[in-house]
Amino acid sequence: MLKVAIASGKGGTGKTFVTTNLYRVMKAAGRLVGVVDCDAEVPNAGLFLKGQRKATWPVEVFCPVFDADRCTYCGECASVCHFHAITCIPALRYLKILPDGCHSCEGCSRFCPFGALSAGTKRVGEVTAYGDGDAVFLYEARLQEGAHSPVPVIREAIRRAVTANWEILLLDAPPGCACPFVHTVKDADLVILVTEPTPFGLSDLKHTIMVLQQLHKPFGVVVNRADLGDEKLQQYLAEEGIPLWAVLPYDPSVAVTYSKGALAVDHHASFCHQFECLMQKVGDYEGCSH
Repeated sequence: MLKVAIASGKGGTGKTFVTTNLYRVMKAAGRLVGVVDCDAEVPNAGLFLKGQRKATWPVEVFCPVFDADRCTYCGECASVCHFHAITCIPALRYLKILPDGCHSCEGCSRFCPFGALSAGTKRVGEVTAYGDGDAVFLYEARLQEGAHSPVPVIREAIRRAVTANWEILLLDAPPGCACPFVHTVKDADLVILVTEPTPFGLSDLKHTIMVLQQLHKPFGVVVNRADLGDEKLQQYLAEEGIPLWAVLPYDPSVAVTYSKGALAVDHHASFCHQFECLMQKVGDYEGCSH
């Protein structure tokens, strides 16, 4: 299975646009392809890849359970919690756990000398499978409101997706280059970076490329809304020898199509050709997967 992450340094560049349209042309070409929506804070691939909900699995992580009968209020648990999710006042024999602040490192439970903090769980999100008939084509990671990190939900969505019998798995990554992005691309065989020819687009692209180079990931660039900005982005790509795999122009009629939850490749022949060429670029990396 070739795992392809579609990512960018900033939001709104068109990652989901590229992911969903690339999925469509691959499917039309007879490829066994699936999608994981890893943008768990705002998953929206399902708006375009419409399918029936097949199953939903809750995602839970560690959260300590306090046993007051075993606690001596020594404060050891609070001292090892770097996220200040535990407040302990020994003189008042008071201990309070803040579940929303817990990062599930398990340090408090491991370092408690008296076993007063046992392993409990808290729900941080869910993974939902969508498909047609008996076939699943989309796994959606969705973070629960108030949860601090989408990483556990992203991990679970990818874990379930890689068990499927697909030739290609497209990972629609969250924006930015922080932990959620890293946990999406770290096991990818190839990364497609979607950007725009604006100062912010170029700046964030550079940061993302630095991360991918540290991870030793092969990548290419898709420039979306290419005729709305300046030439600095493409100059940078040429100077650095970074492969440019597609240039998508701004087309108001495509924006209208997209706003209706439809795909550009189904209604605009020029875009269909662009994504068929991008599919060929991806195909060049098949056989190189882990």
